[in-house]
Amino acid sequence: MVFFKKICLAVTAALVIIGAPVSAQQVMVDGIGVDKDSAMRDASRNAVEQVVGTLVNAQTLVSNAMVQLDEIYTKSQGFVTGIEVLSQRNEDGMLRIKARVDVNTDPDAQLMSRLNMIMMLNDPRIAVVILKQDSYGNVQGHDLISESALNDHLLTLGFSHVVDAGVASQLNNAVLLNQIYNGTTGISAIGSTLGADYLVIGRTRLQSQEISLPDGNGGYAPTLLKSGNAILNVKVIKFDTGEIVGTYTTSAKGVENSNEMAEQRALEKAAAEAARKLEEKFRHFSADTSQHLQLEVHTSDYTAVEQLLQDIRQVSGVQNVTLREKQGVKTVLSVDTTLKPNVFMQLLQSTSRLGFFVAGMTNNTVKMSVSRR
Repeated sequence: MVFFKKICLAVTAALVIIGAPVSAQQVMVDGIGVDKDSAMRDASRNAVEQVVGTLVNAQTLVSNAMVQLDEIYTKSQGFVTGIEVLSQRNEDGMLRIKARVDVNTDPDAQLMSRLNMIMMLNDPRIAVVILKQDSYGNVQGHDLISESALNDHLLTLGFSHVVDAGVASQLNNAVLLNQIYNGTTGISAIGSTLGADYLVIGRTRLQSQEISLPDGNGGYAPTLLKSGNAILNVKVIKFDTGEIVGTYTTSAKGVENSNEMAEQRALEKAAAEAARKLEEKFRHFSADTSQHLQLEVHTSDYTAVEQLLQDIRQVSGVQNVTLREKQGVKTVLSVDTTLKPNVFMQLLQSTSRLGFFVAGMTNNTVKMSVSRR
């Protein structure tokens, strides 16, 4: 990861200068509280904010990202490896301290892992929709247990643009959602409605049965216990292209006194595992600094499109450019690049002789018109 390596190099250089261990960044901060413990907690938060601010503000990659870091700061003590109180004084009934704090910046540390994943993906908007199926495969509405489990886990990881399950559930056209899961219809309209970059869509199927035990006479006797089984299939789809970027299946069993409770217990376990697997998928996405940027170009002048293709190939940070679609006045281009859309457009406009009008921009898509000057 080029971006992450740059962070590590910058942090390492700073640590060598101040003589701190390479696995931690040492900072001097103040803290205030009603007692020493609360003042130290405040100092820990201030230290983590200072370290994170240095890493984020130094990178143009996330200059336009609305990254919410409150969850990271709330758990700041978990990212501190050492704290030394250098001085303390009472002031207006509060205790003020000056402390030397070591913040864990090891590449594998939880702080860096979370921060890197959010920044590399530019904190995308994620919509989670999980459908319930009966034993015949018919859709019976939304699986709110799984939707909540996946949404809660994404929020815990630090993603701040997770579409509320209630909003996603307003897309209650189960037939349409099932068609999207099966790949028989497009998702661009829904993506536009939700303003989302990724759709996490899945289907659950539940079964339950009585638990019987050997009766000692060569047969089986029923018990009061029920066994539930849950299977959850999930697809992760990019809204702008409809590309499936991840699939997985989880299953689990549960035992309770009723069929309904046994199925719910199994579903809770399957949903928890699905949430962990979803984290793995997004960590995999974040490990790849390149992205597929889609350009939707509106012009009736195809010569301008040909010039645009040449100009894009000259932009530093672009690997591949592909013409995906040409229909009427609309041309769709796919660009593999390490650049974020706003940075890409700035570089393109600074070198191209074409005239540009940008009508809209998301993390993965630019809609624009071009003309020859």
